[in-house]
Amino acid sequence: MIPKRYLLFLSFLFVVDAHAYAQSATDSLHHRKVYVTSGMGWGFALGETNDVLQAKFSNSLGLDISLANRHYFIYPSIDFLTFRYNQQVHDPDYDYDLDRGRSNFYILNLAGGVRKQLGRLNAYAFGGPGIGVVVEPRAAVSSAAGRVTIETSAHLTPTLRGGIGADYQIGGFFLFIETGWLHNFRSIQQRPVNALSLYGGLKTDVTKLKDNVARVMGMD
Repeated sequence: MIPKRYLLFLSFLFVVDAHAYAQSATDSLHHRKVYVTSGMGWGFALGETNDVLQAKFSNSLGLDISLANRHYFIYPSIDFLTFRYNQQVHDPDYDYDLDRGRSNFYILNLAGGVRKQLGRLNAYAFGGPGIGVVVEPRAAVSSAAGRVTIETSAHLTPTLRGGIGADYQIGGFFLFIETGWLHNFRSIQQRPVNALSLYGGLKTDVTKLKDNVARVMGMD
């Protein structure tokens, strides 16, 4: 018979070992990892721009790339923001103004961030510059043909974006939710452009794919 004190000691070692393993696994979250982020949600125009742009379903796609220090990461991403568009300023090139059209924002963000780990839950903040393409619709009316054609004009604008979010690990991926503030340095319809984005989605671990590509290219 094994004495009870030895059983207690072995049980204690088992608990300590299990805790250490769990802590090690948790500490490895986001350490030198690369995740593809895919989010769905809405963009909400703020302030005066709300007269022109109303929220519609939008999405985002990006990379969450952890650095050697797992508390820091870089976060390149693309926002595909869609808004209902109500023209407020007359365009002399067109006879009519347009209501209930659609405007698209394609924003490339180059952000960096910091992360705070709380077990399998992570809270993070990010910010950085970007560049965007803003597409505005116009109504071209042909009275002779009895037709209305939606035409578009597009312009480039520098941007600034920052935000906060949280993610939670489930298996090999993370569920995340984040909110961000976007500022375009070029106005729309003589109004400053500020938008609030709200996304939820998945972060998928593609670190092994990145490592395999680096190995094939001789960069490992």
